[in-house]
Amino acid sequence: MFSASHQLGFSGAVVTVREDYRATKWPVSRRTFVLHGASGRTVSLALANGGASNLSTLSLYGDGGRFFLIGAVECVEFDPVAVTAARCRKRPPCAAFGREGVSFLGRFDWANGFDPPYGHFGLRWRFLPQEDASETSFCPDR
Repeated sequence: MFSASHQLGFSGAVVTVREDYRATKWPVSRRTFVLHGASGRTVSLALANGGASNLSTLSLYGDGGRFFLIGAVECVEFDPVAVTAARCRKRPPCAAFGREGVSFLGRFDWANGFDPPYGHFGLRWRFLPQEDASETSFCPDR
């Protein structure tokens, strides 16, 4: 099982996406979205089981009050303060670059990097902040 997390600083909440290959074989995984609030409350949501074409990156967006985890197949809307999560009723609309009305915060993806505490270099499921990641918006071609 692989997991990557990102702490939403203002709320103290932690967003985690887990990839589990134990019951499946690569490139098929079971993904789970987990939101752990500062209060200790945790909610989780099973994401679409990814086949080779569905194991896309998952981009994280926010606008201060609403947050979204968006992939090619998935869209989760969540509130880190109230610690709630549900499938999106409607994705934020596509704009010329990215998504309209929300800011790109980073993405969950497979990437090379150094892992503490020993600094081993390797490919892992990671959260890449906006400074290190390009936005993958999954918007239809215009």
